[in-house]
Formats: sequence, C-alpha cells, structure tokens
Amino acid sequence: MVREDKQLSLFTHLDEIRKRLFVFVVWFFILTGLSFYFVGDILRYLKLPAGSQLGPLAVFSPLTAIFSFIKIAFFCGFAFSLPVLLYEVWMFILPALEERWGRYGFMFIGSGIMLFVTGVLFSFYILIPASLKFLLSIGQGELQFIISLDSYVSFVLLMMVGCGLVFEIPVIAFFLAKVGILTGEFMVRQWKMAVVGTLIVASVITPSPDLVNMFLMALPILILYILSIGIVFMTQKKQLSTRA
Repeated sequence: MVREDKQLSLFTHLDEIRKRLFVFVVWFFILTGLSFYFVGDILRYLKLPAGSQLGPLAVFSPLTAIFSFIKIAFFCGFAFSLPVLLYEVWMFILPALEERWGRYGFMFIGSGIMLFVTGVLFSFYILIPASLKFLLSIGQGELQFIISLDSYVSFVLLMMVGCGLVFEIPVIAFFLAKVGILTGEFMVRQWKMAVVGTLIVASVITPSPDLVNMFLMALPILILYILSIGIVFMTQKKQLSTRA
C-alpha cells in the first residue's frame, strides 16, 4: 500500500511538472513567434556593441540567415517568458514549503527577473564590447575579418545568456539557505574552490583569451558570491531568531 501511494505521488508530481512545463512552452513559442517578426530590428540592436568595427555580416549558405534568425527569436522568447518559467517553478515547489514561504513568491520572481536582466545588460554594454574590441584588433592592418552572421549571433547570445544565468547566484543561494542545504560557513570554507570555479566559468563565457576580458567577467561573479555569503548568513540569523 505504501509503495502504491509513493507511485501515485510520483505520478502526480510528474503530471504537475508536465502541465506547468506545457504552460511555459506555450508562452515560449508565442513570444518566440512575436520576436521572429521583429528579428531584423533585434539583429541591428545586437550589432551595436561592435560599433563601427563591425561591417556587414557574411552569409555562406541560404539556410544560415534563417537559422540565425531562429536563434535570436529563441533567445528573446526565453528572455520574455522567463517570468512565466519562474512563476511555474515557484508554484510547483510552494506546496512542499511551509505556509510562511508564500510571501517570498514575489521576491523569487522579481529578483530572478531583475538579476537575469542585469546580467544580460552587463554582458551587452560592458563585456561584449570589450571582447569584440580585443578580438577585432588582432592583426589589425594585416588581416581582413569576414565575420559570419551565425558566428556573431552565437557569440553575442552565448555571452548574454551565460551572464544572465550567472547573475542568478544570489537567488539560488538564498533559497538553498532557506531549505537548509547551504550555509554561510560552508561558503566561506569553500572560497578557494569558488575562485577556481569562477575562473573556469569566466573562461567559458568569455571566448577571448585575454586576461582583461576574463577579469571583467570573473569580478562580478566573485562579487555575487561574496554578496551571496552575506545573504546566506542573514537568512540563517533570521531563521534562528524566528525559532527562538
């Protein structure tokens, strides 16, 4: 009987995941479709970080342009449907939490959106221009760069998505601390591993090999980690005072 109850509970959770994922997917494709309609304008905006250094983008096959436009539309569809994703995630985990957790829903969704947007803007206005400036300066006067549409779009979107997700660290740390999985003491003890992990992530997100661009990415990640330590310690302190 207990085994049957566990199986029913598992099927119930899987069914709820399916329903909530379906809602997100529907919104994702609707917003992706709307973004595809404006993809030409979006592409012109994505070219802004390169400034005058970037000329017309090359297209080497008939399908390259459409695939690149689809990538842009998918990115915009995900970015615009992020509030729906965060809402569905929150509503899925909420029944497993205590009743007092209900008031954190707005903070979870709002801070998740704000941090993702901050990461995307940081990448777009600081990291991408610095990386392009370095990459396009290599062999200047000796080399003629022919940059393809697909390579440029992939480069820009990867950095924007990567930064947006990395900037979610404080939100993740807060909720891991709330459920008792993460402690401030553990984060302090693991600072060396955090530095190594930061350098690895920064090297992956920033494709240019120079140390300046890697530092530009690594610095905000380390600041976010330190900020997360403070958030976790405050969360632990508040939980102890509530229990007392």
